[in-house]
Amino acid sequence: MILQNINLINYRNYKELKISFFKGINYFYGNNGAGKTNLVEAINFLSLCRSFKTNDLTTLIKTNETYAYIASNIENDFKKDFIEIYLDKDGKKINIDKQHINKVSELSNFINTIVFTPKDVNLLKDSPSERRLFLNLTISKLSKEYQISLLNYNKILKSRNDLLKKDQIDHDLLNVLTNQLIKYSQIIYSYRKKYIEDINTLISKIFAKIDNRNFSIKVIYKSFISNPDFKTIARLKYKESLDLDILKKTTTIGVHKEDFIILLNNKNVGLYGSQGENRMTVLSLKLSSYYLKSEFNLKPIVILDDVLSELDENHKYLLIEFLKNFDQVFITGTSDKERIMHKYYVSNNNIELMEE
Repeated sequence: MILQNINLINYRNYKELKISFFKGINYFYGNNGAGKTNLVEAINFLSLCRSFKTNDLTTLIKTNETYAYIASNIENDFKKDFIEIYLDKDGKKINIDKQHINKVSELSNFINTIVFTPKDVNLLKDSPSERRLFLNLTISKLSKEYQISLLNYNKILKSRNDLLKKDQIDHDLLNVLTNQLIKYSQIIYSYRKKYIEDINTLISKIFAKIDNRNFSIKVIYKSFISNPDFKTIARLKYKESLDLDILKKTTTIGVHKEDFIILLNNKNVGLYGSQGENRMTVLSLKLSSYYLKSEFNLKPIVILDDVLSELDENHKYLLIEFLKNFDQVFITGTSDKERIMHKYYVSNNNIELMEE
């Protein structure tokens, strides 16, 4: 999959921008605040309409403007598509090949991204909710069934929590909602388990490529239930937690409480690893997804925002050499010395392709 170009109007600091991209590595450099991150944020926004910087989409609209526009031509094998996204105070509108789509999830059929930003170095140190969000976003880009099951699970979870907040609880309704939760929990669990099993076949090899050290790495899934008889064990657990759920007025157990850790040479890297070890481990984790089979049959675009500045020359070389295996990569940085063929200079809301 190749992003051929992007057109931005009133997006962040860009009044209007039209730029074409290359297959392989595209490197954007310039001073801090020039607009490099805003550009790759817009590229990532084409996938699932999410910003990696904010949940308030109105902040993506340039100051004193009423709307923002993002458009791109995308080539996947021999098929070409045109994606347009309009943003205003009322929300967003998505067109694909000039046809309006109602569900953001349909973008998964056309574009997929892997993103690493400076804050991701703390993924394994942050709260479990951040790791669950990572799992949900990553697996949703691989499976439509996971997307739908997660959406249904969250709706039922909200209904169950609303019921638990009432003074008088309808236990028949509570039982119905619990059984529905268990149904979707099992689907979510099976996809998460499969994802982590697949990642464990890849992550050590990728770490060795970009770090040059033969460390053992293993992702440990801290699942709600690990017993093969999922439904029976789940019913028992929900029965055991009922009094606590009523006391807390919320659902205290379930896949919405799950977590994972990563062991680097048999130590929890989130707890005991250095900043450098965390950075290379999370990079390896995210880049592993490139090699996973997706039902959408899309190889992801890789986006690395301000990663190179934190690496020494050896790690920079290893990472860039490894990224040459990928169809298309977007990297931001501040140095003009990086040994990358396609470089763009970003300055004063303008982007210029530099001659080699």
